[in-house]
Amino acid sequence: MLCGANKWRPDNWMDGSNMNEVIGSILPLSMGVALSPFPIILIVLLLGSARPRANGMAFLAGWVAGLAAIVALLTFALDALAGSGSEPGPIAGVLRILFGAALLAMAGRKFAKRFGTGDAGPLPRWMASAGAYSPRQSVLMGLALSGANPKNLALTAAAGVAIGEAELATSAEIWAMAAYLLLASATVVIPLAGYVIAPRKMSVPLVAVMDWLQGNHSIMTGLLLVVFGFILLGNGIASF
Repeated sequence: MLCGANKWRPDNWMDGSNMNEVIGSILPLSMGVALSPFPIILIVLLLGSARPRANGMAFLAGWVAGLAAIVALLTFALDALAGSGSEPGPIAGVLRILFGAALLAMAGRKFAKRFGTGDAGPLPRWMASAGAYSPRQSVLMGLALSGANPKNLALTAAAGVAIGEAELATSAEIWAMAAYLLLASATVVIPLAGYVIAPRKMSVPLVAVMDWLQGNHSIMTGLLLVVFGFILLGNGIASF
């Protein structure tokens, strides 16, 4: 992590080895967010609403804004910590362990729900009513599913820790955050772009994906939580 004016010097714009390490750290985290079932289901429902393009774009804007706020907050918080002369490594390790433990606790709840009542049944009311959403409601739902969802919050915060802990110039940190946002938003961007380009051709595969996710979202999310929970725990322990 570079501090003060040094972060803006051209020769410090990007350390190749540090940047590669950061991308390697945030890539799996971004995929954990991108594979979240509920945003995929909701974007499909919004694309079948009365205002598909407006609602889809509004949801994407809210989704990206929520992720951006979290990753930027953690990145610049660790920058400020390093700027004060403190060593960010141990704090980053503790945060990773806490995030990992939280993900494993959420995994336990998901599996308990799956083996208890399963995923079969109607959609939650907030999802079933998506066809009547306004763009404003779509923005708020994007914010909620990215910034307020515990799993996505923990994974995105962990990405911010990885970026902020690395010795990168501010400009390189911004590029790293942009890369994370792009990857984490892929499963929202791709259906939306496909619908804009070829709405009729996209309707059948999108509905098929939504139906599968509706019946399997708990087991899918639970597995993701277990994998990333142990990854963060391991990375956190390795920080000491």
